[in-house]
Amino acid sequence: MNSYRKLVIFVLAALILGGGWAIWNADQKLKQEESLRHQQQASQNKEDSMTGENVSFTVTEGRVKKWKLEAAKAIYSENRAQATLTEVKGEFYDAQGKPVLRFAAPKGLYLTKNNTVTLSGGVIANSAQKQENGEGSGGKGGQMKAPTMTWSGKSDWITANGGAELVFPEGKSTAQTCRFTLDFSNIQLEGGVNSSLSPL
Repeated sequence: MNSYRKLVIFVLAALILGGGWAIWNADQKLKQEESLRHQQQASQNKEDSMTGENVSFTVTEGRVKKWKLEAAKAIYSENRAQATLTEVKGEFYDAQGKPVLRFAAPKGLYLTKNNTVTLSGGVIANSAQKQENGEGSGGKGGQMKAPTMTWSGKSDWITANGGAELVFPEGKSTAQTCRFTLDFSNIQLEGGVNSSLSPL
């Protein structure tokens, strides 16, 4: 009887300890799952706060707009020093605030330091020629296509790389690198330059 009682006590103790362990273990698992949910939520909130849709960047000189770009989506770095852009479009302005050049590209990178922009994925830039109603600024007119295009808020020059193609009323030019002013009034071509003039 004594050993039977010991056996019963042992079994009951095992059941109590096992049940307690199971409850503690389940409680720990619930806490881990809750902690993981909080971490995922915090990560999602952080990601949401670092992403913007239909964003716009405008750089001014004095009270006059210098350029503006828009993007369907922008993903910001943690310190907000740069933004990775998709579906980018925008325009440059002259000293009177009128558009002189319009551009579009699938991708872009905007650096807040010096307001530097690099467009990529196939860039198209069109001159905003003077129209009959007087809108826009004259310039030479024309279009530039290139894999990448870069500029800084501190410069009036734009650099196109990777094989630029320029088409004007007077003809067509291609080069590995092209530097040009906003209205195409000054153009510098480098590397594999090839130009052809259209008959007048």
